[in-house]
Amino acid sequence: MSSQSTAVQGMHYVPPPSLTPYLLGSKFVNLVCGPVGSTKTTASIIKIVCEAQKVAPCHDGIRRSRVAVVRNTKQMLEDAFLPDFFKWLPPGQAGTWESSKMKFTLRFGDVECEVLFRGLDDAKDTRRLLSLQLSFGVLDEYREIDQAIFEALQSRLGRYPDKAMNGVGCCDDDGNEIKKLWGATNPPDAGSFWEEFMSYPPDNANIFLQPSGLSPEADWRQYLPADYYENMMQGKSQNWIDVNIHAKFGKSLDGRPVYPDFKREFHVARQELTPIRDMSFPLIIGMDFGLTPAATINQSDPWGRVLTFAELESENMGIVRFVEQKLLPLLRTARFAGIPLMIVGDPAGTQRVQTDERSVIDVLRSYGFAVKPASSNNIVRRISAVEMLLAGQVDGMGRHLLDPGCAMLIKGFLNGYRYKVDKKGNMDAKPEKNEFSHVHDAHQYAALEIAGPFLPEMSAKLGVLQRGGGRRRVTTPSAAGWT
Repeated sequence: MSSQSTAVQGMHYVPPPSLTPYLLGSKFVNLVCGPVGSTKTTASIIKIVCEAQKVAPCHDGIRRSRVAVVRNTKQMLEDAFLPDFFKWLPPGQAGTWESSKMKFTLRFGDVECEVLFRGLDDAKDTRRLLSLQLSFGVLDEYREIDQAIFEALQSRLGRYPDKAMNGVGCCDDDGNEIKKLWGATNPPDAGSFWEEFMSYPPDNANIFLQPSGLSPEADWRQYLPADYYENMMQGKSQNWIDVNIHAKFGKSLDGRPVYPDFKREFHVARQELTPIRDMSFPLIIGMDFGLTPAATINQSDPWGRVLTFAELESENMGIVRFVEQKLLPLLRTARFAGIPLMIVGDPAGTQRVQTDERSVIDVLRSYGFAVKPASSNNIVRRISAVEMLLAGQVDGMGRHLLDPGCAMLIKGFLNGYRYKVDKKGNMDAKPEKNEFSHVHDAHQYAALEIAGPFLPEMSAKLGVLQRGGGRRRVTTPSAAGWT
């Protein structure tokens, strides 16, 4: 779509190429994320016009539809969204505005679309959606929209027009369902619901990401004042610049990430990683024990990379159940079967229990595993081993590469595995124990086995290793390249 001309009198819209996929997005959920000023809101407005034209006509020949535009507050709708909406669809020209109802009826050609504006702040406001019969939904600045609102809105879509009105319901002229939800935002915080949804979208969702405002691909800058982003950067924090100009996920204020240099685009593969079937390159399985056993499956490859293929978690599960219900079934899959392996675990696993005088490591060996305790349980040394892997590069790519299926490990790297910070800014000496800590403990034992011999001797007071080198976007070879 190089341009979009509609039947609305006087309207002619030419989208920046970075927004064309969003305008054409045809899945049930279509979300775009980009810098401040990248004309995302305009694209959301024009998409209302585009989608309204597709609805099959009612028996009287009018293409009727109804859309709800949702923002977190009514005030933000009035201050931010409505001025842009009326710029493109002025009352009296493109339709009728009823301020008391916060409703605009868009009319052009054979189209009549009711646009309802709703400020919905939190989960308790879901009741305000329950009576709506909608065709479409639009989320403005969706990072500020509660998850419950997002989910409730989806249940109201595709219900108008009904089959009594046009014989097919909310469908196009060919009878295909066209209900959908779309929205635009600046990047959400790392670790938030929205960051997770955007990073791991379901099959019925499209996520569109615009480039940095300073990138040569920032194709909307022609509509902005000269040096718009350069002037905006002055006096701002790096986190503010990363979010609002570079379109990166923001840092959560809940705590300090243990691994601040972890970059999703640099350390996470674009597709599933395939292990190498070579006796010289065994799988290294890092394991944490206790009643929440966890494991990560790793391998060093001939190019000097360290690949993490999978993770395992548990809750209130002893080591025997963990091995029989989780570890063995995974290792017997076609992906890992026949590859030699070694388990490296918490050194505390050598301690015998009073029940049968066997240690956890003894239990693992009884299943035929080669097992060894990690070289250290010192948290500084463990974290430093992971940091050493993260800091490395091989041919411009991350030396340490994670399979995209390692969801808990990745979320922990981003912000979930963190140091707790109090209201005075004081940070705990050790990472807090939470749902991410067990799998990261397990991963540290594997990292110690791989990187430990290269770690310099350090005192207990030493923090992380000094890291150097630039960062670049990871380009993962095809699956064949890993075998």
